Amino acid sequence: MSEAAPLLLIDDDDAVRTTFRRILERAGFEVLEAARGEAGIALCRERDPGLVLLDLRMPELDGLEVLTRLVAEHPETPVVVISGHGTMQDAVEALRRGAWDFVSKPLPGNEMLEHTVRRGMERSQLLRQNRAYRASLEAANQRLSAALAELHADERAARQLQFQLLPSEELRVGSFVFQRRLFPSRLLSGDFVDYFPLNERYAGFYLADVAGHGVASAFVTTILTTLVGKYRQALLSRGDETILHPSELLQELDDDLKALAIAKHVTAFYAVVELTSGHMVYGNAGAFPFPHLSQRGRSVELECPGRPLNLPGSGGFGAGESELGPGDRLLLASDGVLELVPKVSHRTRRRELGALLAEASSLEDVTRALGLVEQTPLTDDVALLFVQREEKR
Repeated sequence: MSEAAPLLLIDDDDAVRTTFRRILERAGFEVLEAARGEAGIALCRERDPGLVLLDLRMPELDGLEVLTRLVAEHPETPVVVISGHGTMQDAVEALRRGAWDFVSKPLPGNEMLEHTVRRGMERSQLLRQNRAYRASLEAANQRLSAALAELHADERAARQLQFQLLPSEELRVGSFVFQRRLFPSRLLSGDFVDYFPLNERYAGFYLADVAGHGVASAFVTTILTTLVGKYRQALLSRGDETILHPSELLQELDDDLKALAIAKHVTAFYAVVELTSGHMVYGNAGAFPFPHLSQRGRSVELECPGRPLNLPGSGGFGAGESELGPGDRLLLASDGVLELVPKVSHRTRRRELGALLAEASSLEDVTRALGLVEQTPLTDDVALLFVQREEKR
């Protein structure tokens, strides 16, 4: 708990504070103390605790007044009221004024206090993460709006925008390593890749290909990125788990794109991996070639045909599940890889991709074998996404 925010205990009873502090410090929490309401409010402003334990019966400034001020000044900090005998009506009033929970004294057992505080601290941490993510998303949207204003005047500004939205070329999440490369056939690309942690348990990743080339297709990739960000935000802010279920997410994205009346269809492969077990659930909206999975030196295609996003009709999306064990690798490629020289049949190119993945230890091995460098002349955009689960050390 050393990296967590401290908790603040406001109670005028020295014995109660001593008892509570000992219990909570043994549970791993950092405890701040205040014997009066004004002192507690000042300490809350100074240290920004993750949770406040507040006695309702105090001299000078009453606990209910302290609660009202804390809720007004620190709406994201849970306040747990301490209710003594004969003050249940006050406890109900405290909950009405914004208290998150209450504990009674004398304590029926240490476990109840620890459980209440731990739940409150977890809620506080989620609220803080949500605030930080919301601020980050708002900042990203501001940058996006500023860059889009220059799109018609300067395609290079649009290229800079698109590549700013891309994730770093390598991301490590737990035992998983994600790598990507994007090779536009023109200044701007209609392909896009992204990967991100969703919470402590899951990570998500996708590869999308917008029909056509140039500014219009690149613009749709920015819209798609914003839409996916909306569902990531929904998971953090209100527990909406759509982003954790690929088939549901693809359906929502399909509805969103149709509602925006965008005259371009999008192929996309989206997957969610459980970081501890390596269990992967995926959905496919017309992405081809199918991803290749290499396990113990043997490569297989994850065949899961489905219709693209933003096309009329009621056809469904492909779906499946697989396991990524230590040492396993996954390769996603957009259909531009099928047009690389020397030209061969699609079946032959797909076999080549599988063979390359079986021998590759990184995405650099794949791009080198395919002859892809920044100056490679291309007839179509090529996007590559490489996922590897590292061997246990």
